[in-house]
Amino acid sequence: MTDWADGIETRNYGIKCVIDARILSDLVRTIVCLAMVAGALLFYLWVHSQMISIGYESQKLSTEEESLRRTQKNLDLEEENLKRPDRIDMIARTQLGMIPLSPSQLIPPQTQDLNESLPDKLAMAVSESTGLKKSAAKKLGNYTN
Repeated sequence: MTDWADGIETRNYGIKCVIDARILSDLVRTIVCLAMVAGALLFYLWVHSQMISIGYESQKLSTEEESLRRTQKNLDLEEENLKRPDRIDMIARTQLGMIPLSPSQLIPPQTQDLNESLPDKLAMAVSESTGLKKSAAKKLGNYTN
């Protein structure tokens, strides 16, 4: 380097490249702080984008739900229309050729007494015929009626 005012050339032969620990620690602290701020900003951006995508998905699902409710309402109306007795009667008469029953064709329902039911008698007959009642009484003690 030359000092042009004096015309003297000065040399920096005494300057050495030495790493200062204090300056290096300040640099590391600054870099760590900036990295933490950048990490916090990235996390905030990720959370924000997740909230936006969940909002869009929620809106899509609510419109789909509304569409399904309308479809369900239409199907309920169609079911009620198909169940109308006058419509069923008309189809039975015209397409199937059915006619109403005459009083002589009616068969009254037969009721059966609950005490004399057939399945109960069959169950008791099977257990008596195989000897299950006696073997069960031996195993369980004397609990027969």
